[in-house]
Amino acid sequence: MFYETPLQKRALILTSLSHFFNDGVSMVPLSIFPLLLTYFGLSAPELGVVASMWNGTSVIGSPAVGHLSDRLKRNSTLLIAGLTMMAVGIVGTGWAVTTGTIRYWLPLGLYPALLLFAAIGGLGSSVCHPIGGTVLSQVYPASKTGLALGLNGSMGSLGRALYPSLVVILITLLNLPYGMIVLGLFGLVPVVLIELFPVEKQRNNPRVEAEPKVSVAGVSQRSTDSSISRSAKVSVLVLTIIAVIRGTFGQGVVSFLSVFVVEVQKYSFGFGVGVIMMIAIILGVPGQLVFGIFSDRRRIASLAINTLGQSLMIILYLNTLSSPIVAGACLALFGFFTYSSYPVFLSAVSDAVPAEFLSLSNSIVWGVGVLGGNAIGPVVVGFFVGSNLFLLPTIFLILAVISGLSTVLVMFLPRQSR
Repeated sequence: MFYETPLQKRALILTSLSHFFNDGVSMVPLSIFPLLLTYFGLSAPELGVVASMWNGTSVIGSPAVGHLSDRLKRNSTLLIAGLTMMAVGIVGTGWAVTTGTIRYWLPLGLYPALLLFAAIGGLGSSVCHPIGGTVLSQVYPASKTGLALGLNGSMGSLGRALYPSLVVILITLLNLPYGMIVLGLFGLVPVVLIELFPVEKQRNNPRVEAEPKVSVAGVSQRSTDSSISRSAKVSVLVLTIIAVIRGTFGQGVVSFLSVFVVEVQKYSFGFGVGVIMMIAIILGVPGQLVFGIFSDRRRIASLAINTLGQSLMIILYLNTLSSPIVAGACLALFGFFTYSSYPVFLSAVSDAVPAEFLSLSNSIVWGVGVLGGNAIGPVVVGFFVGSNLFLLPTIFLILAVISGLSTVLVMFLPRQSR
């Protein structure tokens, strides 16, 4: 069974639904980049800044969210606030490209409006990953943390895979602005469910009760130690550095994948672009579960394989474009590795740090590390591409090599006693 108690069941279902919306929404602005580039006159560097704004405000908000979670223990409230802000971000993005009377409610130009609502949505997205990871790490024992995080992450990957096609379908049916607005309103569904069924029931930490405690002079060391050990600090630092590097690479590629397909490979914008984006993401659904289970057995090996595989697959993809089937398979495997890192990173964090610092550490590794890299990636790609979009494959390749080399940093991770 994936859960043994009602609390585990509720936490898994609702954090997974939140993860589905959170990660799906992150693909929405990227999916309309070709339209913003072609019909609204935005440049590649401007698109890079818009994409980075979503992740940049997440980086800023994540440590604060982690601190509030560790201190207040109000994870349901934080999730509701984050999901609501993300819904506002997507609805506002749709509003930004409207015309007529509705556009005069807030007199901002297109580009400033896109940046404003990207900032709001990005700040909301700083909540889901660290809080969801903390909730599951607390209600599940350590031996099943990776599995729970993998199941949760699979829903996030499913959202990433489905939303690009859903964007195209809604834009086709309702036109660009209103399709986006409807999509944003979908995010209020998990808000209502979490309000009705909170993901936490009590303030104490079930994880602590479920795990063996090391006693010193009759006192539980885990429950009284209020500081982070040097080993834990090293783990958080190394994991954050790896996360920044691979996040820069992965998000830099994904942010401009639709532009690469339309402008470099000369595919027309339409359902086919949504399918290609889905191919690049869909295997993250089983990948999260596979790496979640693997990480429960070999934490460090799973991280190394995950990072190397991501780099290798995009290198193979760029060298097999003349064979669509092979290239599609490589792109799918790129998504398998890229979108399977959630259980790998956060289960490693749950091993390394005391429970009272878990949300803050999750926020640093995921919020500052992964989302920080996600914020840097689009800017780096947009800056170096400029107006010459044919440089995209070269930039993708360089980032892939750098990310692959970051794997050597796993040598500095302390070996955990399982």
